[in-house]
Amino acid sequence: MNYRDIIVFDFETGGRNPYKCQPTQIAAVAIHGRKLTVQPGGYFNSEIRPILDDDKAIELGLDPVEDEALAVTRKNREDLAKAPQPKAVWQKFTNFVNKYNFKKTNYYAPIAAGYNIIGFDMPIVERMCQQYKSGRQGLFNPIHKIDLMHTVWMWMENNADVKSLSMDSMRDLLGMDKENAHDALQDVKDTANLLIAFMKLIRRVSPSVKFEKAFADGNIHL
Repeated sequence: MNYRDIIVFDFETGGRNPYKCQPTQIAAVAIHGRKLTVQPGGYFNSEIRPILDDDKAIELGLDPVEDEALAVTRKNREDLAKAPQPKAVWQKFTNFVNKYNFKKTNYYAPIAAGYNIIGFDMPIVERMCQQYKSGRQGLFNPIHKIDLMHTVWMWMENNADVKSLSMDSMRDLLGMDKENAHDALQDVKDTANLLIAFMKLIRRVSPSVKFEKAFADGNIHL
């Protein structure tokens, strides 16, 4: 049974390559592992100042900030130039996540959750940890991660009406408001609502499923 808290988080970035793009915003919400409610002080949100000089960004091995990405996230270079530096934001985010590591050990660290975090957000976490802590990420639980895109795939892969697994498609399917989509704070709220709904559904359904010795009678698939 899980007693670890769950941190739903999301980056907005100035590009599409998680190994070289520059973060422009990070937001998170901390969810109680048993109650599935927001923890006290459980929201984090900050814009991040990218390197806006394209030549300097390339010299440092980073992708320049793309106008197309700024249009999607409704950000502009003038405001981002006034945002806090990445190192300061990352330190505050680290402090936020560590508040919910109740035993202060790696294996009781909060579980990372989000939408497409395996393919996009977690590589950025690894980069930020290596850049500012000189080592692999230790913020989140090293074993468990919840990627809601994978969860959605398992539930929707046999649904002919679902043409895309994007978060915007899920918003359309579920009747969620899209007005503030692609703002990191709104994205984590929407993802957290999806996470809580699925976890409550699974908690309702799973007690009625017989797992113990389910294959003992030889009724296997291969």
